[in-house]
Amino acid sequence: MGNIIFREVETQADLAILHDAIKVIWPEVFTSILGEEEVTYMVKNYQSIDKITTEIADGAKYYLVELAGEVIGYTAYVIETDAVYISKFYLLASVRGQGISRKMFSWLINIAKVNGKQKLALRVNRGNARAISVYQHFDFEIIKKIDTPFGDFSLNDYLMEKQLTV
Repeated sequence: MGNIIFREVETQADLAILHDAIKVIWPEVFTSILGEEEVTYMVKNYQSIDKITTEIADGAKYYLVELAGEVIGYTAYVIETDAVYISKFYLLASVRGQGISRKMFSWLINIAKVNGKQKLALRVNRGNARAISVYQHFDFEIIKKIDTPFGDFSLNDYLMEKQLTV
């Protein structure tokens, strides 16, 4: 495997590339969990270019994950008071299981350490058994259930955290 590159989403062209990736990744990940109608709604309302632009303006950092010049996923995070909150962590189905998540987590752990944070936090859909298993493999623990109304749907998540060693 070549080098994984994390390229910050900064321009309108980057946003368009990111959104094209989202339109492939979200159906791959979530159609079997949420159904096609909810996935379509989420891509349109939760992961739209306008929503992402607002999140970036509010301090979120979005990155394209690239391998050999191809976008294979994306991640986003926010520096919070006591943690780095990972708001997005997605890979194309074709590259899962190749150690890329490990490289992504190493990169995020470094960001946390550089920013003086001692934990990573994220939310994961409670029906996403594969992602929960991956996060637990990387020492994330389920902290609590969180249910958030979102339009006609509800986000039924676990809050998971990983304590970092100093």
